[in-house]
Amino acid sequence: MAYQAKRSKKYVEDFELVDAEGNIKHTLHISLDADDMTVKINRKYVALTRALSETTEAKRKVETAEDLQGVFETLGNAMVDLLQAVFGEENAKILLDFYEDSYIEMSREVLPFISNVVIPRMIEIRKDNQKALLGKYNRKQKISFLRR
Repeated sequence: MAYQAKRSKKYVEDFELVDAEGNIKHTLHISLDADDMTVKINRKYVALTRALSETTEAKRKVETAEDLQGVFETLGNAMVDLLQAVFGEENAKILLDFYEDSYIEMSREVLPFISNVVIPRMIEIRKDNQKALLGKYNRKQKISFLRR
């Protein structure tokens, strides 16, 4: 019998964009590749969180509108980076167009999906992948693998 190598299951989450009347305008299919995406998304999420706190702090200290503009630009860029990491460039553009660059509304609607659905699902997938990988090793190899 030949050794078989098989492809793993693809994980996809759907995200629907619904207009004010309740009509679905777009359905975005988000492919969750836990190995590649976890680190990338976590970095972008941390950058966005940092930008949000800097924005809050800057609002208290700002003296002119120009000072605040730079902070909001940083926040907007962090948001776009996170959207591209999660949704991909094409779907991120669809999101930006749908929300007409209203970052506050988009944040309120999209960030809970990322933090409550995408990130936990990716962690779950990553753990499952690790279990499957460890299942192919003997006890001595598992201990060695886990110590890395």
